[in-house]
Amino acid sequence: MEEHNNLIVKEFKKQAKDFSNQTLSMNNQDYIKWMIRSLQLNKQMKVLDVAAGTGILSRAIAPYVDRVVSVDISEAMIEEGITQNDLQGINNIEYIHGHVEQLPFEEDTFDLVISRFAFHHFLNPLLVLTEMTRVCKSQADVAVIDMISDEDETLSEQYNYYERLRDPSHTLALTKTQFMDYFNQAGLEIQTEDVLQVPVNVNSWLTLTKTEDKIAQHIKTSLQQELISSNEMTGMFPFVQGDELMFKQTWLQIIGKKRAM
Repeated sequence: MEEHNNLIVKEFKKQAKDFSNQTLSMNNQDYIKWMIRSLQLNKQMKVLDVAAGTGILSRAIAPYVDRVVSVDISEAMIEEGITQNDLQGINNIEYIHGHVEQLPFEEDTFDLVISRFAFHHFLNPLLVLTEMTRVCKSQADVAVIDMISDEDETLSEQYNYYERLRDPSHTLALTKTQFMDYFNQAGLEIQTEDVLQVPVNVNSWLTLTKTEDKIAQHIKTSLQQELISSNEMTGMFPFVQGDELMFKQTWLQIIGKKRAM
């Protein structure tokens, strides 16, 4: 666990400054609206954002709630988040440096617990989801937004193979079925599950993680070979838009209500 966490810190130190790039899919305002529209936010809420990174989702939620607490293991990401909060005049977000496998909060503390694009970096996603549920109030919601892989086992394995090549801190993009199973195991009654297909520019995707040229070229060659052969072999479903090589990323938003004890 410590070795993997150190890897996460290393990889995101390289990425932190570029997370504010407004051309990236993660900063697309339509996608952010999709993320928050089902959260039933109100001004009395105290929200926890788990593995919040620079706080992109925290900032989107902040105007609608009383307070957001954003936890992340990467100090570089936290520093960039604080910079962006200051630039945007947002003052109701508190950053905490911590481990998501052992959240530093009492049970039944938060009115909403969320996590965005983080579960594919966890070694034990069920443990993290269980921790998120523990610190959530009874009958309140836990929400996760993350990329998912195909239900077909071979395509899922291939997709995760290329994601790990690009970013070694990637562990596993779960399937929708796996997420639903984990929510049930964590004591969450699923309220909403919604899927969004998002086009991703391959060059921008590789630039964000500063993937080595040789590895980046191998990934692009594999995607191009799939286009030529028309055989699904990467799990990434590549296509060309204009002159740009793209692929289809599937995002899942799943919301569960903590069962009363």
